[in-house]
Amino acid sequence: MKTAIYFIITCFISTGALLGATNAKNPFAAFAVAFGIWILFLWGYNRRSKKDAERRNRERLFEDYMREQMRNRQR
Repeated sequence: MKTAIYFIITCFISTGALLGATNAKNPFAAFAVAFGIWILFLWGYNRRSKKDAERRNRERLFEDYMREQMRNRQR
């Protein structure tokens, strides 16, 4: 859900910057903002996905540990 909100905000900001570049004397600053916001979005998405993968890995390890503990108790 958070990623969807960030994506919508990124779209609005980049669209505004690109529309602003159409009438600007020097449109390169607006282009930098438009592409820079996409770079920030992709960087943040990559960071969040790595954190989620690490969290899932820790949860899997914990579940394996607890499963092993239950097996040892049943013996």
